[in-house]
Amino acid sequence: MHVRPMMMIAVLAAAGFTVRAADEKKAEAPTVPPPAMPALPVLKVVAPTTVVAIVNGVELRQSEVNERLDKVMKMLGGRIPAEKQGMFRAQVSGRVLDELVMQMLLLAAADKAKIEVTPDDLKKAIKDLPVPPGQTVEATYEAQGLNKAEFEKEISTGLKIQKLIEKETGGTTKVTDEELKKFFDENKERLAQPETVTARHILVKIEQGADDKAKAAAKDKAEGLRKQLQNGADFAKLAKENSDDPGSKETGGEYTFPRGQMVPAFENAAFTQTLKEIGPLVETPFGFHIIQTLSKNAAKSPAFAEVKSDIVKYLENKNKNEVVQKYIAALKAKADIKYPEAK
Repeated sequence: MHVRPMMMIAVLAAAGFTVRAADEKKAEAPTVPPPAMPALPVLKVVAPTTVVAIVNGVELRQSEVNERLDKVMKMLGGRIPAEKQGMFRAQVSGRVLDELVMQMLLLAAADKAKIEVTPDDLKKAIKDLPVPPGQTVEATYEAQGLNKAEFEKEISTGLKIQKLIEKETGGTTKVTDEELKKFFDENKERLAQPETVTARHILVKIEQGADDKAKAAAKDKAEGLRKQLQNGADFAKLAKENSDDPGSKETGGEYTFPRGQMVPAFENAAFTQTLKEIGPLVETPFGFHIIQTLSKNAAKSPAFAEVKSDIVKYLENKNKNEVVQKYIAALKAKADIKYPEAK
């Protein structure tokens, strides 16, 4: 399990819950439902120096909540419109406070259990971090609003909690062959693989509000690229150099997808075009697409052996979630937690 910087859902990630970044591919195995969120305190707008929680006698101030929220906002990279940022911060502040309280409880438990993170542990965790193609670890943590020292502290904290959770859940998450077969028999429809198509495309973008002249220029450019492809140009190279789709240009414009994921015009073309042919231009709200369908894959119901390893991961993670939730609930039940500013 990778340790991620502890922002928002990162305590849950460090504890072993299934957490994915927005740009990660969907898993073909069923994903673990997120844990039920506990009732969160509703906070008033208060000064940074205000004590918002007291955990076993240790005070937590609004400034610490604000600091975490600031990092979350930076990590989101402007995806929240400026006029909605205040509302967003108010909505998630209770969740951030609960995360910080949870972190305090888990770290106290780790200290009590004498759990330590060695320099080698930290070095390995950083080396194993998933980094987007073309990026460095430094660029990744800087994008999250962290400097090197803060980043290493976040990773170290996550590792410490991870070691605690692994100690508390060790040997309790295994599943039997009977459980695996039962899950397979009861979830054959969920496990069935839908019809998919593998296609690649080049997008020539039409800017929102573009006039007829700009649309015509985009169409002319797309037609020119299409003719190059018909004359034997390398599709992947042309896509990398010219496509306006940042999600696929680095991989030659390629996607594999089932029905219902793409805009209708794009999907219809990809599923109906003759294999390997360079299809006619397809216009969508994004612009003009040049599409080449590479393969069509029929729907199928996999055999038990094909999905067994995925089911094992799912059920073990599900069992771990339940154990972790019970453990955290027990920590909270034994702790003295007060929220002075809660309504």
